[in-house]
Order: sequence, then structure tokens, then C-alpha cells
Amino acid sequence: MIKKTNYLILNINAFADYPGRDIAGKMRVQNLFKPLAEQEHISISNLIMLDLLNLENNNHTLSTDPKIDCLSIGYTSIKNPLSIFKFISRGLKFVKTHKKKDANNILYNYQYPDIRNFIFILYAKLIGFKIVFDIVENKSHEKRNTLNDKIRYKLTMGMLKTVPYYSSSIFVISYQLVEDITKIIHHKTPVHLLPVSVNFKNINISKKIKTEHNPIKIFYGGSFGKKDGIVYLLDAINKIDTDKYDYQLILTGKGLPADMEIIYQAIENNPRIIYKGLLSEQAYFQNLSEMDICCMTRNNSAFANAGFPFKLGEYLAAGKLIIASKVGDVGRYLTHKENAFLVQPEKSSEILEGLMFYFNELSNPNSSMSQNARLVAETYFDAAKSSAFMHENCTEKIS
Repeated sequence: MIKKTNYLILNINAFADYPGRDIAGKMRVQNLFKPLAEQEHISISNLIMLDLLNLENNNHTLSTDPKIDCLSIGYTSIKNPLSIFKFISRGLKFVKTHKKKDANNILYNYQYPDIRNFIFILYAKLIGFKIVFDIVENKSHEKRNTLNDKIRYKLTMGMLKTVPYYSSSIFVISYQLVEDITKIIHHKTPVHLLPVSVNFKNINISKKIKTEHNPIKIFYGGSFGKKDGIVYLLDAINKIDTDKYDYQLILTGKGLPADMEIIYQAIENNPRIIYKGLLSEQAYFQNLSEMDICCMTRNNSAFANAGFPFKLGEYLAAGKLIIASKVGDVGRYLTHKENAFLVQPEKSSEILEGLMFYFNELSNPNSSMSQNARLVAETYFDAAKSSAFMHENCTEKIS
């Protein structure tokens, strides 16, 4: 008889039915746990730490999956002791009540231990949960402009060094993070590579290959921060010969107000640039299925090189013609002009060259680049495989 496994997801809105701020993180965790939720011997719950911008969802319990319990908790200010007390007490109660008897109990923490989640992690360990972490970025490369940011960073990195004393596994999104995190914890806890994953059920593969490209639809979906290198894509787009090529640049996603000003200005200066806002999951994948060329741009920062762009896995699974900045692990999976057009980061001239290459490729009936892109996703980024790998490494030492 198979022993039951009980997962408690901490620190990310994976299944609560309101939009989270970290869309890529939400999709990463969903893709890992949805295949597990379909198995009768596995139960899942989700405890979410709210930031100040999401406090309207405090005490939110509605879930996108009726089998998965959710609770969103937050506090208004560290100067409000009652708010802090309620935050801690609600979280501890949720952890306690979601521990299952006669089951392997595992707490999966998205990202780092920090001042807000540390007490729940330690409490879960105390009452019998196995602790695992999933880290998708290197916080040492983040900008810390305020004293609060600097203090929180110091605390987080200090807590990370203690992880081997209470955690059994750490999953990371890139080879660079394998090296970075392994050095910090001094090889005391296993660090497993767990790349981005794609739920192929979301991808419209039944849609017929487009034969009409009028206009040619170029796509970018995601955030618009400095690391995303959107300014280089916009620069390349504005250099396309509009007398020769009919195109549209479709943008979806969201960014901080300062980042969005760049997008609004670009739209004002070029009517061929269309911003559709932050789309629902269904609308996003529908839009993706209609695109010709998908762009994944990045700047050349240490932060960008340590992670891996979630959108790239989706572009590959959709079998699209892809322009991708060669940062981090991208070159480990993709080959130039075989399954993607690779460009050096921050090189708008190379992005323009890639667009011109694909404008010609769209008229080539013998091109195999789309099929090759899809094959990369099937080989490395299939959510079913990633989920099984994570589950195996979470449970391998549990009797």
C-alpha cells in the first residue's frame, strides 16, 4: 500500500483564486503540484504570505482547486502588535491543522527563508514536517536601496546558512544557482536542479500552422523591469522597415509604474505596438497560440544570468519561432538557428537581425525551427516529468 504524502506550500500564491504579484512563480508552483494533486494518495494545501500591496486579501480562503485549502495571511505594520499576533497565530494554526496523520508531511517553501516565514518553517519542522526549498533567484544580486531592504537581506542570507540544520533538499532553477547555493550552505544539503516547467495541457497544439502572416505578430509577455531588457526589443522594433514589412508587436503582462511609462511612451510613438495588459491564464495561452515570433529579452545583469526566464519554456512548448537573449542557462538548452535565434543581451542590432531572419523564415515551408523548439520543451521542461522528479527527491529518504 502506498503511503500518503501531504504537501504544505508556503510563501507563494499558487492556488488562491486572486491574482498574485509573482505570476511566473505562481505558474511554476502550479505546474509542479497540479500533476501531484491528481493522485489520490497526495494532498496539498497553500499558506500565502501577503505583502503590503495585497492586504485586501487577508484571510482569503477561496481556492482555484476544491481539493486544496488556502489561507492568505498578512499584517499591516510591525508597529501594530495585534496585527503581528494575528498573522502568526493564523499561520501556526493553518500549519498545525494541515498536518496529516499516517502521511509523509512535507513543507515546500518557495524562495528563501526570511523574517516572515521562518517561524512557520521551524514550527512545521518541530511537529514533524520535512522541509524543502525552491529557490529561483540569487538575492545577492538584488538592489537594496533602503535600510529596511538591507536589514531584511542580511537576515535572509543568515537564515539561508542555517537551512542544512532543518531542511532535507533545496531545488533551484538554474545551474548557476546550483553553484551559488551549494557554496553558501557548504555542501551540507542536496541541491537539485529543477528548471522551469510547462503544463502541456495549456498549450494549444491542435491549432493549424499559420500560413498567413499579415501582419506578422511579434510577442513579448511578462514583466517590464530593467532585467527584462524590453528597451532593446523596442529599439529593434522601431528600426523595422515599415514600407517592406507589415508587423505588430503584442505586449502582455505588467510592471511597476516607472517601467510602464516606457511602454506607454512606446505605444504613443508607434501604433504598431499593442499592449493588452495582464491577461488571464486562458487568454494568455490563446494569444500565444496566435503569435508568429516570440521574444525573450534580458539585460546582462548578474541577476538575469542567475535565473531562467519562465516565459521561454512556454514559447518553446508552443512551437514558436523564438528570439532569446543568451543569458544564464539559455545556451545549455538552445542552439542558434536550430531551435531559436540567440542574441547577446543588450544588443538591439542582433534582435533586429533575428527579426529579419524570421521574416524570411516564415515563408520557408521546410523550416523545422518550430518543431525543434517544441522538442526542447518536451525533453527538458515537461511539467509531468519535473513534478515527478521533485516528488521523488522530496520523499526518497522518508520511510
